[in-house]
Amino acid sequence: MKKTRRRVITTRRLAASVLLKWEGLSQSRRMPLAQLTEDFLENTGPWSARDRALVRELVFGVVRWLVLLDRHIDSLLASKKKRLSSIVRSHLRIGVFQILFLDRIPFSAAVNEAVKGVKSSNHAWASGLVNAVLRRVAERRESLGPDMARRCEDTMGLGEVERLAIEQSHPLWMVNRWVGRYGLAEAQAVCRANNIKAPLTLRVNTLIITRKKVLNNLAGHGIDAVPGRYAPEAIMIRGYPGSPVAIPGFKQGWFQVQDEAAQLVSYCLAPKPQEIILDACAGPGGKTTHIAQLIRDQGIVEATDRNDARLELLKENQERLGIKCISCIPFKSFKARLSGLKGRYHRILVDAPCSGLGVIRRHPDIKWNRTSASMSELASQQRSLLNGLALLIRPGGTMVYATCTLEPEETREVVEDFLSGHPGWDLIPAEKVLPAAARSLVDENGFLVIFPSPGGPDGFFTVVLRSP
Repeated sequence: MKKTRRRVITTRRLAASVLLKWEGLSQSRRMPLAQLTEDFLENTGPWSARDRALVRELVFGVVRWLVLLDRHIDSLLASKKKRLSSIVRSHLRIGVFQILFLDRIPFSAAVNEAVKGVKSSNHAWASGLVNAVLRRVAERRESLGPDMARRCEDTMGLGEVERLAIEQSHPLWMVNRWVGRYGLAEAQAVCRANNIKAPLTLRVNTLIITRKKVLNNLAGHGIDAVPGRYAPEAIMIRGYPGSPVAIPGFKQGWFQVQDEAAQLVSYCLAPKPQEIILDACAGPGGKTTHIAQLIRDQGIVEATDRNDARLELLKENQERLGIKCISCIPFKSFKARLSGLKGRYHRILVDAPCSGLGVIRRHPDIKWNRTSASMSELASQQRSLLNGLALLIRPGGTMVYATCTLEPEETREVVEDFLSGHPGWDLIPAEKVLPAAARSLVDENGFLVIFPSPGGPDGFFTVVLRSP
């Protein structure tokens, strides 16, 4: 009987295939790493929940630590000029990542699986090289321990910034920006926070259940969960290895997976029941459904997005959460109606497309998909968005501009440019609309500014603007 594909492919080989596909695409054509990984899992299944979790951990771990892993690999090659094929390097990266960063996988398993993976490819000749390199890494880890083993000896002669970029696996141009703006110590803290996996945070759907009841339900299922620090509906889950979809209460619509920073953005909008509200860049609807929740599902929330697939996800979330007041409008239809929408909305949320440098911990591929020119290109789009949407606000209405980045070109400079070109518009200090626990996150200018930190919310910038 012919063997099925499921029996041939292993988690490590699948992870190598995902990495090969991702690296083989140009920066501009790469789909998000999470989506690419899920596509491969769906097309090669069925996989157990444990196998799925391992594939995700390997893929995201390698991309997160890409520069550091390559530095270790290249330092151990007998011939420094030898160019490894992509498949051999992928298996080496996965092996080195497991040895240096994972504790529950035996070193021997990491070595043997990498060797088998290379042998099963068209580069079987490299199996001896892979074996030798990974055994050297394993010996180093055993003798020095994880922290010292991760350090690259050949970076000692480099400058502080370049060494930081390698040891924390960030593009040099990005680290240079942050060092210039924050100083070396703060830039190092940001890089380290980016390399720590983000916490799993839920937003309780208070339309149908209380946070206390959800916490009690989670505790009853042995899930370690605590209230969030800043948002009234937030719950933080610690040490949960599975998919959020499997958390008790998800299918019943008791909660939505959403970081606390994103939850605070909706509070900045301060929506009221019976208002007409627009979410102009709705995506899959985390903030859209939160807005509907804040107005008790009483009013009109219109949502649009350039990506129709995201709107479909929004509809799914809306149905699961039992929300009625949201109307999803395809972007082409929305654009065609623009002239008739002037002065329609009480409030508009502009969660603008941005570089995403504040959410690198969730999406490590962002580091490698951006360039130093990205910010100015995105800022131009952000300015156009704000200028166009400002026409749709009613007199005295509110527009909230938010980005999951802290880069000046996409944040303060966009806001300053907008205000200089729109006399009569005011900046409303965010502490006036935020929950009390979150007011400490507002800076001296009245902006909600959140730096990524271990265990804290994502990096976000939010400003509240009021029309004349």
